[in-house]
Amino acid sequence: MLRAICFGLLLAGNVGHSTDHHYRLSLNQSLDYISVEAHLGDAVSSLTARNGDTDLLDSLTDCNGERLNARRGRIRIDAEQRCVRYNYPLRQSSRRVSQGSSQRLLFADGVVVTSPSEWLWIPTLEGEDQVLIEVDGPENLRFSVPWRVLDNGVFALGPSPQSSRSNVIFGHFRERMLRLPGTELRVALLDVSENRLSEDKILSWLDAAARDVAGVSGKFPNPNPQIIVMATGPGRRGGGGSAVPFGHVIRDGGEAVRFFVNGDKPLDDYLGDWTATHEFAHLLLPYIESKQKWISEGFASYYQNVLLARRGVYSEEEAWRRLHRSFSRAREIKNPPSPNNTAGRSFWEVRMLVYWSGAAVALLADAELREVSGGKESLDTVLGRLRSCCLPSPRQWRGRDFFAKLDELSTYKVFNRLYEEHADSRGMPDLTELFHKLGIKPAGEKVQLLENAPLAHIRRNIMKKTRSN
Repeated sequence: MLRAICFGLLLAGNVGHSTDHHYRLSLNQSLDYISVEAHLGDAVSSLTARNGDTDLLDSLTDCNGERLNARRGRIRIDAEQRCVRYNYPLRQSSRRVSQGSSQRLLFADGVVVTSPSEWLWIPTLEGEDQVLIEVDGPENLRFSVPWRVLDNGVFALGPSPQSSRSNVIFGHFRERMLRLPGTELRVALLDVSENRLSEDKILSWLDAAARDVAGVSGKFPNPNPQIIVMATGPGRRGGGGSAVPFGHVIRDGGEAVRFFVNGDKPLDDYLGDWTATHEFAHLLLPYIESKQKWISEGFASYYQNVLLARRGVYSEEEAWRRLHRSFSRAREIKNPPSPNNTAGRSFWEVRMLVYWSGAAVALLADAELREVSGGKESLDTVLGRLRSCCLPSPRQWRGRDFFAKLDELSTYKVFNRLYEEHADSRGMPDLTELFHKLGIKPAGEKVQLLENAPLAHIRRNIMKKTRSN
């Protein structure tokens, strides 16, 4: 028995975007193949899948049964052909995802993790174009997708930065909704045979980290992101180390965050880990082009410390100690490039500069905004305005454009100047004067907090919980 959403109604409706293309994905019980039927909303000359292999396409025809030509990564279409059908071997795609990962993806039977960049052939999307997608399959089939959720189980895929390969998961796994004000996180829990994840533990951890980030701008920056939590088994990477050895954000057809976790660790280890707060903090910003990742990594690194202090995981002194220690280590890089030139060097050689030069700029902006506004404006409030106007964003941003937008949204214009001062200057921004004003006195890798400093109140307020989560 198939679960079917009325495809006729989907085709009949149009939600008012430039061009809507309607796709139906069908799966059988064994999840060996996925069948795709595409009804194109406008004449197109070809369909592409970013990482697709046309040699793996099976039964490629139009909806009248006429075979179509596929080569060099493209399905060629005549102008009058508006309907395309094909099959694709899911298991082969799933193996490719596993082999391309830094973790060994070994899950319980009946779960396929795959990337639509291999099997979803779509037209080029521009402006407000979108692909509307429904999924048919066995009654007990679950699926986790990164695409935006519409009514009646229909999903929308639009233009996106394509920062990495998104994941779609089919099969028998647990999916839960984690609700925050204005947001639903769609959480997929993927066990390994030796390790069944504790639902209560994982959801408590994700809820705390999501509320950390929601407190910055008043709401979580994406109303419906896909969250994937993958267990690592004993003896595999991360099995004996931290609770969350790895996480990353994927912006491909939608926004998703994927975590690898050690399910054996207690809840306190999860709640004290900064990884989820860091990754969720990435969503406070649009995708900044990869050669300027010092901006996105820097802002997320700044907030991972600030937000864990606001939650009470770190004391104020511990948060400033961690920031000072990281800034100091970044300054130890020999012959450092400018932040904008870090992409030209080995990442492992300059990684501390990638993560902490942007964090220093975020701190400089936050402190100055709080000082000149008398506490009425901060980095939090400006990022809140960014969320309201521009997130989630369907495109890649240049660093200069991002800082210009922040100035546009701020009463006090500090961002462009900070970009001009530091983006192309070698090494770390100098924080000596700011630390003195804030009352942060370094002592090796430790710090002493001075309460009589002129901006001690700003130092305290940065780490103080100011919003109700």
